[in-house]
This record gives sequence, C-alpha cells and structure tokens, in this order.
Amino acid sequence: MKPLPAQNLLVAHNGNARVTIGLDAPETLRLLSDTRSLTCPGCAGTVILHAGTVRAHHFAHLPGAVCTLPTSEPETEEHRAGKLLIAAWLRACLPDADVLIEAFLPATGQRADVLAVLADRSRIALEYQCAHLTAREWRRRHRQYREAGIRDLWLLGGSRLIPAAASQTAVPEGREPGAKNSGKAVVLRTTELERTLLWDGAPLLFLDASGERRKAGTLARFRPNEDAQAHRPQGHLVTRALLELPFPLHLLDWPTRAHPDAPLTAPTSTPSAPDTPSSSASDFWLWQWLGQRFQVTPETLPAFFGLSLTGEEAFSCRSAAWQAGIYYRFIHQRIGARWWLGEVETWVRGFIPLAQPLRLSRLRAALAEYQEALAATGMLSLPMGYGRSNARITADLTTLPTPPDRAEVLRLVRYRRTLARENAAAYGKS
Repeated sequence: MKPLPAQNLLVAHNGNARVTIGLDAPETLRLLSDTRSLTCPGCAGTVILHAGTVRAHHFAHLPGAVCTLPTSEPETEEHRAGKLLIAAWLRACLPDADVLIEAFLPATGQRADVLAVLADRSRIALEYQCAHLTAREWRRRHRQYREAGIRDLWLLGGSRLIPAAASQTAVPEGREPGAKNSGKAVVLRTTELERTLLWDGAPLLFLDASGERRKAGTLARFRPNEDAQAHRPQGHLVTRALLELPFPLHLLDWPTRAHPDAPLTAPTSTPSAPDTPSSSASDFWLWQWLGQRFQVTPETLPAFFGLSLTGEEAFSCRSAAWQAGIYYRFIHQRIGARWWLGEVETWVRGFIPLAQPLRLSRLRAALAEYQEALAATGMLSLPMGYGRSNARITADLTTLPTPPDRAEVLRLVRYRRTLARENAAAYGKS
C-alpha cells in the first residue's frame, strides 16, 4: 500500500503516555518537542510542536516523513475546538472512562475524533463532523464502528445548522428538553449528511464549539415532526450548554435496523407485504422507516399500493414497499408542492433496494409508469410536453374523495399510453 502523506496532529506519544494540545501545559509540550521525545501515534515517527501565532497549534512530522494514519478532512478551528470540548465533556460525565482524542483504531482503520473506553472495556466513539460527508461514506464508517463493537454518536458542527425558517416561540427556561413540542419550531436546511441521519433514525445533534451561530459550547438537538420531509424538515430545536448535560447513553442505541448499502438481515418475524404472502429481507428497513415516520405497516397500508408495472423487476423489494416509499416521501401531505421525476429517481437510487446489476432503463420505465398511475388517481397534475417530469401534487390519499381502485388505475394508465402512441403515430404520418 502506498504510504499516506504525513499529517498534522493534536495528539502525540511520549513513551507510553499521550499528550494533547489544549489539555497539557504548553511549556511541557515545548520541552518534550525540543528534546525530540514525541512520536506519532500511527507511524511512531518523530513529531515536533508547531505553536506559532499564525497557524493553529499542532504536532507535525519531520520533513519528508510519511504516515500510516488514515487521512481526514483538513483541520479547522471549529473542528479542533469541538474535539477538545467533547473530550472535556466526556471526562466530566464519565470520570471512570479513559478518554482519548484522535484515537487510531486498527480494527476499522479509522481515527475517532474522541474515544471513550469505559470501565467494562466497552468503547464509545464520538465523531465531530464539520466538513461535507456523503451518505455512503457515513454509512461505511458507522457500519465499521458497529462491526468492531464500538457504539458511535455523531455531532455536527454548528456551522451546519442553518434554519430555513423559524417561529417566534421558544422554549421557556427550565423546561425539560425532551418534553413534547419543546424548543423553537424551525424548518431546517439540510445537506446529504443531515438527510441520511434523519432517514436512518440517528439523533440530529449540532455542537457549536466556537460560536459560529450560537453561543460557544452550545449543543442543539433537532427533533423532526413525524411527517417531516428530508430536504426541508420541520421540527423543534432544543439548545443547552454541552457541559451542563449528562452523557446521553440512551442515544447510543439508535441503530435499530440495517442500512441500504449494508448487508441486510431479516428479523425473526418479518412483516408481510400486502401483495405477497411474505416480504423479503430487503423490505425490512423500508417498512421500519414507514412505520416509525408515518405509522404505516404492511397491515395498514392502503390497498392502492402493489401495482404491477412495467420495469418493476429493477427493484429487489416488493412493489408495495417501493411504491409506498415514494408516495410517503414525495406525495403525502405535500399538496401544492412540485414533483420532479429526476429527483424521485435520485432518491430511489440512494434509498430503495434495487436489483443488481442495475438496469437503468427498466428502473426509469417503472418510475414513469408509476408517475402515470399517480396522475390517473388525481394525485399528480402532469404538464404537456416531452418528459412530463415537472408536475404538481394536487391531492394525496387523505384528500381524494374515494380510495383509488388499482384495477381502474391500471386500465386508465394503459388507455393513456395507447392514446399517446396513437397520437405520436398520427403526428409522424402528418
């Protein structure tokens, strides 16, 4: 393997002891650096202290050195301050734990921002994510932690907390943060990482370590409404000073289901989908999301879902599951909003189990026909023109005068397709 470039660090080794910038006395660190007593936790190469007035203080390798530590995003003052604050919080809340900053984990090949080793030798990794992170990379890192027996909790940088709108009602002082409807009502602007955390049921925590948007040291938890959409979720924001909070051990148990790009394991009793006697294992996580977010189970799912459509073999889950997922994600309680078939396809490719290798033409055929079916029920108003991709949501299952009949919907879809082909043929001959 090609060695990685040398990195700047907050932590170094002095023999068997660890020293940390921001925790140990600067004079002690300078003395150890001058005597070349400090080494890198990863490659064991000599590191020296850089503590000038221009750049942030750090340990650096000697010129020309290479390092085996995993690379990470460039260090910022926000990220550095957050790691030190989280470590101080853990030391105060878990006095019997061994708290390490920038702990390298050979079992996963990762470097945890902060690692707490409890008295029973169980481990907790806290990641402070300020930079961009894709859904796939986050799930990979989370999966590696859990497979190594390490419980992980993710805190996002305060600079990522960008409300799109806010009400004027705030929580009265002293109210319990977990109380119903506590906190300020907000609509949150999200990136891919926030949407993935919401989708997978992880707590959405924002730590403003350096006073980017709130008072330095403030932890804000976003609690989404049950019907919140991922791109602009509505919910309530509860804020407290981090050092005033006990460590929330209950938040470490948030993963209750598998993830779309992880090996999927069915539970002992897998729920049955409406259109088949039993559902496949790949349906399980989708039914879990529908149940937790929308209180929908295979038994209570409206009979409309489960349409037999062209190209549905592109999915590796049952038709009722993916059709319900699209409806509740894009249609339910969004009357008046726009519908973009391209956006639906992007979401499906990221979150719905698909057959491999993926046949994109079949997937698009299934989505286009499902779009026609939704239009046939009156839930979509499709414009004229090529592609028919920019539509408006005009109704959902709760506002339709009568429940849609699957057979009638499919008959109308076939009729419209036949009519479109005849019109196209007639236009081509004229």
